Amino acid sequence: MKGTLMLSWILIICLSQVAVQSQYYSKSRPYHPRPPKVTNLHFFMHEHTGVTAVVLTQANITSNNSSVPFATLVAINDPLRTGPEPDSELIGNVQGMSLLAGSNASSTQYIDFEFNTGKFNGSSLSVFSRGEAGLAVVGGRGQ
Repeated sequence: MKGTLMLSWILIICLSQVAVQSQYYSKSRPYHPRPPKVTNLHFFMHEHTGVTAVVLTQANITSNNSSVPFATLVAINDPLRTGPEPDSELIGNVQGMSLLAGSNASSTQYIDFEFNTGKFNGSSLSVFSRGEAGLAVVGGRGQ
């Protein structure tokens, strides 16, 4: 009984100290957000079907008459260049995969843009898309 009474007093003292100490954190401070840092990147992915985009596997469906086979998994390893010309400066590579999952050639893609030269050497952007026009940046490394 004596031990229970002692434990109760210790608990009451500890709880009262928590209440006193928590008043320290009750003051609000104004929020000052950092100004956004904007970087504009311009690069071109040069894809050559059968050379840099290779079909890994595809479903065995005989009734599909579309030009793009349903359930096709494609591996991508494309050069990343500064311009649309095939001889423009090589600045990195693009690696990823694309799953063609719809009868209207819609695809789900995961692609990693890796930069090997210049200011962004060693950096990358990881993007994900589900057939929409835009790509969502979901990660990366470096700058």
